[in-house]
Amino acid sequence: MTNEIRVLLAEDVEDDATLMLRHLRKSGFELQCTRVQTGEDLRDALMTQHWDVILCDYKMPRFSAPDALRLVQDTGLDIPFIVVSGTVGEDVAVECLRSGAADFVSKDNLARLAPAITRELADAATRRARRRAEESLRRSEENARRIVAASKDAMVVVDGEGFVRFANPSARQMLGESETLQGMSLDLTLSVGGDSELEIPTTDDSRLVVETSISQVDWGGEPHYLVVLHDVTMRKQAELRLRESYLNLADTLSRSMASRDPYTTNHQRRVAELVTLVGAKMGLDEECLWNLRLGGLLHDIGKIAVPESILARPGTLAPEELDLVRTHAQEGYDILHNAGLPEIVPLMTLHHHERLDGTGYPQGLTRENLSLEDRVLTVCNAAEAMGSFRPYRRAASMEQVIAEVHRQRGKAYDSDIADKLIEVLQSGEFVLGR
Repeated sequence: MTNEIRVLLAEDVEDDATLMLRHLRKSGFELQCTRVQTGEDLRDALMTQHWDVILCDYKMPRFSAPDALRLVQDTGLDIPFIVVSGTVGEDVAVECLRSGAADFVSKDNLARLAPAITRELADAATRRARRRAEESLRRSEENARRIVAASKDAMVVVDGEGFVRFANPSARQMLGESETLQGMSLDLTLSVGGDSELEIPTTDDSRLVVETSISQVDWGGEPHYLVVLHDVTMRKQAELRLRESYLNLADTLSRSMASRDPYTTNHQRRVAELVTLVGAKMGLDEECLWNLRLGGLLHDIGKIAVPESILARPGTLAPEELDLVRTHAQEGYDILHNAGLPEIVPLMTLHHHERLDGTGYPQGLTRENLSLEDRVLTVCNAAEAMGSFRPYRRAASMEQVIAEVHRQRGKAYDSDIADKLIEVLQSGEFVLGR
């Protein structure tokens, strides 16, 4: 197989030129060659045609290899420049290489010429490919910068440590930062495709709540992350106000039952307090604690469908009366499940008398079918009920309640939750029987 190359040959001796070209053809090269003997001819050839390699004699009557090398370098062209010369001192060869020549081949050893050209052509191709890739990356980055800068969405580019390397005008306007924004650290979990919520302090001492969308990008040739910031502060504030309204409504509903059953009203409020304390002890997030508090306030709402004469009757209930009381779990669910509450809340109402071992009611569910919120409510509800006075029985002491919770730990009640409940009771954070 032959390799076609375009050779620009600076050589004043025709026999030497013929010998070099014959040697290259025998080595498998198919040549397109132009021979020049002056600097002017060399410059014209460089400006009018494309060349793969330049072969240059060291010393010619009108110019030399160093002159030719400087001329090529001045054009900015990346063409392998190989000096092919007669006998010269080693210091001359070294100086040519230091000046930028790709190689120095003696005319007495032309066997080195073809391998040198092959090597330099490959290196030049690699350099061209690298320059194309760098140029493509530069254009891509410039385009990305323009897109990010022009976007109405707030966008920042951060490195792998979460430090801001670029922020578009929308981000600077949102965060109230200028020079200090670049280099600032954002407390982000950098997961591609992952969305998260973040609180960010601003220069006016307020705090923004933002949702983030993260994707990986190349920035300056290095892997970075593009973070799109959505300001959800007002939405979060509205949600907080709505949650407070739900809690106020739940508290009002709970209080409205006082005329029918004062024991249930007080019980619901105390269970709401207890589940919140236990949930906090467990390290649950704010949303879960809110669900627990709301579920605690409403879990006995279904007793509104139970006759007052049964709710407040002292003594033991007849089996049919007990069955009627037990309908309050389903009644409560039916009241709440279409009320616009998170579904977990009406389900807590339905499940608050279930037990992990399937001995509860109304459905006899086991652990696998009970949510974390269900499991917190069941044990807290039972403990508060045991420790509170009822017309039909006396209140149990704290020691008796703890002993019963411990006895049913891992059976009727979740072991970890039961342990946290016992911690809360023993610490005095919640007092039974108030």
